Amino acid sequence: MITAEEAIRVGRSLLGTPYAELDCINLIKAIIRKASGGNPKYTTAGTNTLWRSRDLVEKQMTLSDPKPGMLAFKASGEDVHHVGLVTGPRTVLHSSSAKGCVVETDLLNGQWVYLARHALIAVREEKMQTDEMRMAVVVTESSPLRLRLAPETGEVIGKIPKGAGVTVLKSGDWPYVEYQGQRGYVSGQYLRMGETASAYDVSVSEVQEEEDVLYPPEPIQTTTLMSLDTGNCIVLVGNWRVAVD
Repeated sequence: MITAEEAIRVGRSLLGTPYAELDCINLIKAIIRKASGGNPKYTTAGTNTLWRSRDLVEKQMTLSDPKPGMLAFKASGEDVHHVGLVTGPRTVLHSSSAKGCVVETDLLNGQWVYLARHALIAVREEKMQTDEMRMAVVVTESSPLRLRLAPETGEVIGKIPKGAGVTVLKSGDWPYVEYQGQRGYVSGQYLRMGETASAYDVSVSEVQEEEDVLYPPEPIQTTTLMSLDTGNCIVLVGNWRVAVD
């Protein structure tokens, strides 16, 4: 049996392989043949044949709850015509004729419709509990931290400014995080775990060095504490000055 991690490792080692050399069904066959625990002689015909074969031990007709190690399929009517390997909560690795090579793309925005478990590939069960989530702060030198669709070479889907706080859903060298409702992977070397965003100061000029920053920081409000003769204290928000009559 091939672990999900091993299947993904082998699949990612084939990223960039031209479609003419390795189409979608042959990518899946290559993963099963090359991965530790697989079958060097494994074969199947086209994607339609795989979908209808006993090689798939479980099928689901929706994309709900995708897990690493599953296979994803595209279909048109009864014709199942494309297959890929699920690598994360919303990513899939496949050989794309449109892009001309093996790529890793968004599972939820590419007309993928079915999921299945292959008898030779174990599926990684991942359930992220709220009490396992941790906070971290971005500690880049100045430029925003790139939020990627997949670890390392995944498509950049957002940028997180220095000093911003993120929720870490899954730790590792490339933690899976959430920032302002968007989820993706970031380089762990630029996160300080267990901190809050207030632990670091960030200026607007630093973040706006790149014009395409998606999430500029909230403006910093100036506060002034004043003590009154009555013994009470009040807080003034904004820029105030004392005028002498």
